[in-house]
Amino acid sequence: MLCLALLLSCGAFSQKQARTPEQIRKEMAAVRENTDWGDEAAANKAQAQIEALAKELMMAGKAQQQQAAGMQVDSARLKEEVDYKMKLWSQMMKIVDQGENGKWDLAKPFREEIVEEYKEDDNPSIKNQTWRDSMPDLTINMSMPYVQVVIDQMIVFKGIKRLIIICEQKGTPVDLDQILRNAAAYPLSELYILNFGSSVTELPSSIGNFKALTALSLLNNNLKELPYAVTGLSELKVLYIDMNPVEQLLPVVSHLKKLEMLGVAKTEISASEIDMIKQVLPECKILTQ
Repeated sequence: MLCLALLLSCGAFSQKQARTPEQIRKEMAAVRENTDWGDEAAANKAQAQIEALAKELMMAGKAQQQQAAGMQVDSARLKEEVDYKMKLWSQMMKIVDQGENGKWDLAKPFREEIVEEYKEDDNPSIKNQTWRDSMPDLTINMSMPYVQVVIDQMIVFKGIKRLIIICEQKGTPVDLDQILRNAAAYPLSELYILNFGSSVTELPSSIGNFKALTALSLLNNNLKELPYAVTGLSELKVLYIDMNPVEQLLPVVSHLKKLEMLGVAKTEISASEIDMIKQVLPECKILTQ
């Protein structure tokens, strides 16, 4: 009996793990529709459910991609990558909640895990070729000494998938054109341009060249619109435009058919615009606070 119970539980677990992204999205939609968001306890419970489902959705989507490419699914590696992204997302949401005075320390929740990578990012004398070829993350902190040396050396990196461009003091000047030009050969899947305030009022059209982007975060800048080039990012699943004076997104996001998460907290986006986006992208979760 015990063995039978164990077999049945294992079968049920496997069946749960094998859910498709479409099934997970439907459950997320059901949670959103059936929750009384005016009830704080119910809203908190629903938010926790949605976050867990978002994690499962990312795992399922990446597993499908690997299977379609004929690759063996490495569940442990997938879990590690998804956990990293969820930590980063959680920290960004905390920063948004803190408002203008929030401390832009994205590394806080996982600093100990990647401290060596961040240390090398600010090292003006990068010489280890193996490290340069294998490093998946690069942080350009415009507030750090020698940052221009790092920018000048960007072209020697080969495998950067996650690029974070950030500063500690809003208004710090940044040449996004040069940075994105130097990153042109990167196999980028995630791009973060954060906390520049008035010094970032527009994005270079070259941002549309990174066709493999699945996540784009532009929190706490002074963007009033997104360039039309963003419509070419057909693989984009996550877009955060929070804490920008942007007034309209529909002409751009209506082209992003794979979008699953859209952050518009503390923007000038109207309720009617949000309703129209929901109609065009019914599977996309829109974060307004």
